This record gives sequence, structure tokens and C-alpha cells, in this order.
Amino acid sequence: MSHKFEKKQNNASIYRINLGMKLKKNRLMKGFSISDIGEMTSISKSSIIKIEKGEAKDIDNYVEYAKAVEYPFETLIDFKIKLEPLNELSALRKQATKLTAKIRKNIVNTSFLGAGKTTAEIREELIRINEITNTVKSTEIAGVMRNLVEDSILRKEKRGSKNLYLKS
Repeated sequence: MSHKFEKKQNNASIYRINLGMKLKKNRLMKGFSISDIGEMTSISKSSIIKIEKGEAKDIDNYVEYAKAVEYPFETLIDFKIKLEPLNELSALRKQATKLTAKIRKNIVNTSFLGAGKTTAEIREELIRINEITNTVKSTEIAGVMRNLVEDSILRKEKRGSKNLYLKS
């Protein structure tokens, strides 16, 4: 392989890595999970993970992902591509996104998790501070917590039969 070709390859992969990191940052800022991006774009979970790592080579997937998180990189603007996802999030996923935002603001970005908390303890705290009502189920909170673990924002430890969530 020629030196010139290797340099071109490295520049391309650095661009993809940087773009992937920016897309992931936008996704996390909007409170979307990897599954949410999959629902909005029809891109597989494994491909989304590759995009975020800069390993994917299909530009169409980067474009669809960028539209989903409203990331206006230059080529999207030049081609006047409308910044909206291929598919809208379902009402259930929109609701989960709002719950994610509340958990990030009131649980993750505070010292509440300290030595670890269970889903039930997180739910009780959100009810106590009037961020959610009793109608929000522990399973909904557990789903958000799984997504936060998947995004390496939190970690999960097993203590007996309970899952404890802690800051990463």
C-alpha cells in the first residue's frame, strides 16, 4: 500500500471518528438512546455503534443519523436537506425521552446516586421532588437506566437480586 493512500485513509477515518463523536454528543444532549436513533432512521443498532466510533463507511447512514439529531454539518446545508429524521419517534419513545431528561437532570447530574440506587429508589426520589407522578412505572425508569448504562453514562452493579446504578 502506498504512503499517499495510507495518509488518505487515515484522514478519512479521523473525519469519521470526529463526526461520529459529534453525532453521539448531539444524541446524548437530546436524550435519545441508540434504539431511538434506530427507530428514527431504520439503521441497525450495530451500524449506529459503528457510526459513533467512526467505523462505518456508508455516508448515507451518517446523513440519516445527523438528520435525526438535527446536526447541521456543512454538506447537509449545502444540499438543502431538511433536518428531520426519516421517521418520527413514537409517542411512547417521546415520553421516554422526556423521562430520560428528568432522570439526567435530577438523578445523574446530582450526587443522588452516591453509593448506588435501585430503580425503586430512583422512582421514589423523582416522585418526592415532583418530577413524575405515581403513574410512571418502575419498568419505564429501568428502561431509561439501561440506556444510560449502554451509553456508558452510568454503570450497573448487581447486589443480591437488585441492580444498583452508579455514576461511571
